[in-house]
Amino acid sequence: MKNGLFIHRRDVQLLGFFIVLSLLLVSCGCTQLPADSQPAPVVTVTQPDSTHILITYPGSPQTDKLVEMEISVTDSKGQATIKSMGSKQATTPIQYGSTYTFKGSFDGKDHVLITGYFSDGSQKTLIDTTV
Repeated sequence: MKNGLFIHRRDVQLLGFFIVLSLLLVSCGCTQLPADSQPAPVVTVTQPDSTHILITYPGSPQTDKLVEMEISVTDSKGQATIKSMGSKQATTPIQYGSTYTFKGSFDGKDHVLITGYFSDGSQKTLIDTTV
């Protein structure tokens, strides 16, 4: 009985040590991103020249169920163009690395709005920016 008590006490001490160690790691921020680091963008928008706007979906774990991106580009003259990558009825997500190029006259401030639709029926604004 005495030997069993010491083994039990050692197990409890070991468990307590790991609990304290885990709490220390979480409280000191060792499991979090540094404050100055930014998460990778879900979608990038670039304008290589005044006639093209390039939409790139590099992919990310938080968008692994993204089935459609509805992309709206409004040029500086107010002309809007809406295109989609993927489909809301799709059963497979949009492939990582997918791109779409808008062609037109983009010589001023152009507004890009991208809404993502997910296989679970949810939707989220992915990008709302001006290039």
